[in-house]
Amino acid sequence: MPKFSYKARNQKGALLTGEAEAADSKELQENLFSQGLIPISVRGIGKKNINLQGIGDIFKRVKTEELMIFTRQFYTLFKAGISMDTILSAVSKQLASRTLKEAVQKIKIDVAEGASLSQAFGRHPKVFDEMYVSMIAAGEEGGILEKVLAELVVLLEKEGEIKRNVKSATLYPKIVIFVLILAVTVLMTVVVPKFSTFYAHYGSALPLPTQILIGVSNFTKDYWYIVLAVMAAIVFFYRRYYHTHSGRLKIDKWRMKMPIFGDLSIKIANARFGHILASLYKSGLPMPRSLEVVSNVIGNEAFALEVKKVRDRIQKGSLLSDAMSGTALFPPVMIETTAVGERTGALDEMLSAVADHYDLEIKHTIKNLTTLLEPILLIGIFAVVTVLALSIFLPIWNMSRIVGGK
Repeated sequence: MPKFSYKARNQKGALLTGEAEAADSKELQENLFSQGLIPISVRGIGKKNINLQGIGDIFKRVKTEELMIFTRQFYTLFKAGISMDTILSAVSKQLASRTLKEAVQKIKIDVAEGASLSQAFGRHPKVFDEMYVSMIAAGEEGGILEKVLAELVVLLEKEGEIKRNVKSATLYPKIVIFVLILAVTVLMTVVVPKFSTFYAHYGSALPLPTQILIGVSNFTKDYWYIVLAVMAAIVFFYRRYYHTHSGRLKIDKWRMKMPIFGDLSIKIANARFGHILASLYKSGLPMPRSLEVVSNVIGNEAFALEVKKVRDRIQKGSLLSDAMSGTALFPPVMIETTAVGERTGALDEMLSAVADHYDLEIKHTIKNLTTLLEPILLIGIFAVVTVLALSIFLPIWNMSRIVGGK
């Protein structure tokens, strides 16, 4: 029977880790729930098999926008005093996402059978992350579920806005690169072979750039399946490496040091940090626990490592602002605003305010990046087209000179 390692929380919020045997990860999750534990992560131990399940998960992911709409509808009905069973039934009927709809339907069954709302949500970690479940649990324990749901709606709206801004920043480069790759592919597989036949009939020695171009074209045309296999292997192993802790850490560190996108990556992490921490703390979670949740959902392993260091310093008695000042990824404005919040007793409000500030910074940075990337991409396209054109037409110019010399 397969063996798994797991992380789970008990009813008091304490983190537990261990190993257990089960037929699959779902069975282990059910076993943990039967023991009154809320699983956070379950991973297989032992022989690593190539599993295509992750590919299917890509198409089953619930978008932040869909989750926000669900939470808003849930909050509206809950605020109106409607029963939980009716709320879950009504909301599930309006959901467009099949994955989210199935999760809500199962939550309805679990709640009807006696599970708490946070336990029921916790059984679907691929839909409702630790932040979501932790806030629901805090709302239940503190009797402020309505307030927490309202906070979740705002938080998810902020998360969605950040993701939309990032997509807008990368859309133009993606389109340009895709068109360039498509154009080069057509040239290498259609245009160059025709010129190659013409040059072969001509019979003269070809310049080195043309020889290289024709060689690459012939290889691409004759062994296209090898090219596709290599590209697929690169993508597969990159994703596999990124899903390891060390891989995520190295890649996220590299992203934050990139000359163009590094500053944007740091601003996004700080904005998410402020929004999520403010929401968790406002929901009643203790600061160390809030920071732990932030580190697990921030989406940047290098930044998460710094957040864990901040949590450790707080557990030893430091103030949040003092703990943050000992790291390299929190800018002075974030630290100073946090310190003001601590002195005035309005920490959650100050964290939200500085996060809003970084939301605006992200928009300005994206606008500047777009302005900067346009000429860089155009120069890159011009360089590629020039090299290809010279490689293709250089022999023709040589022929013209020879004919003209005669």
